[in-house]
Amino acid sequence: MTAIRTVAELEQVVGSRPLGALMKSVRTLDEHCVRLLALSPFAVVGFAAADGRARATIAGGAPGFARVLDPTHLRIELDEAATVDPSVGCALLFFIPGLGETLRVNGRATIEGATLTVTVEEAFAHCAKALLRSSFWSLQEQSTQAGALEGEASGVLAEPHVREKLGRTPFVALVSWDAQGRADASPKGDPPSFLRIWDGKLAVPDRPGNRRTDTFHNVLEQPRVALLALAPGDDWILEVSGVASLTVEPSLLASMAVQGKTPKIALLLEAQDADLRRSQALAKAVPWDPARSVPREELPDMAGVFVDHVKQNDRRGVAASAIRALLSKGMMRRALAHDYEKNRY
Repeated sequence: MTAIRTVAELEQVVGSRPLGALMKSVRTLDEHCVRLLALSPFAVVGFAAADGRARATIAGGAPGFARVLDPTHLRIELDEAATVDPSVGCALLFFIPGLGETLRVNGRATIEGATLTVTVEEAFAHCAKALLRSSFWSLQEQSTQAGALEGEASGVLAEPHVREKLGRTPFVALVSWDAQGRADASPKGDPPSFLRIWDGKLAVPDRPGNRRTDTFHNVLEQPRVALLALAPGDDWILEVSGVASLTVEPSLLASMAVQGKTPKIALLLEAQDADLRRSQALAKAVPWDPARSVPREELPDMAGVFVDHVKQNDRRGVAASAIRALLSKGMMRRALAHDYEKNRY
């Protein structure tokens, strides 16, 4: 059997969620989150429309476009008016030019016209591997890599402009929800042509990351998913929505091997809608302009951010207390440096 349908089957393949990874999240926007938001010129925004469709888009402009109202609320402007189901969660993935790590903010949202107000339920910094694998901030490296989408498809995935965009993108964000409607936006990155068409569905490989596996757990609880494809240096984005499943099909996974490393699992997206459009937010943010790159001395110490968030986390128990007591910034810096260098795949 190649389909994964239960948490037990999932954890047999990818392992259980490490406590340390789960403890990197906080419930409010602390000083680290506020600083990262002030440096960020754009974000992926995932939400459910009033008609129930999974949505993913870009919001952005000048750095600090996301306005922090208080520790549990922030406000952003979308490119255009939209509808939002306020009973279902909203997920945001913030980018800082030149920084590998991203900031993920999850909560509930309301909207008036194009103004989205988010009530924050969770915030955490995400590891840099997806952006490192995709060379997200290196336009010179992007220009030397050509991509193609392999596999036969029908419907929206057969449309030439959709295939062309998916074939050359090195980065996608996946938006999903659990059974309680809590949302998540997860980054996935690789060299161009990392996506596949398999059995008429879009296949996205899983690579080593923070090991929270939020997307996979969510898909097992409810399958609706939105995917947003970005190509660095390009302000055209592709939004694909549909229903997802999980597979460990050996021949598919073998075709996705990189540097001799085969992914353990892949997500299959049965696409129902696809929309290729120019993002006004990216056009305003111009995040790949070298002038917009944040100087290294102004970037946050992400090891310190991770450690402070773990120590702020309110999870109880002996194991959680031990992690908080033993973790240090020096230990985290060494672990990150080794992990980013040796365990990208």
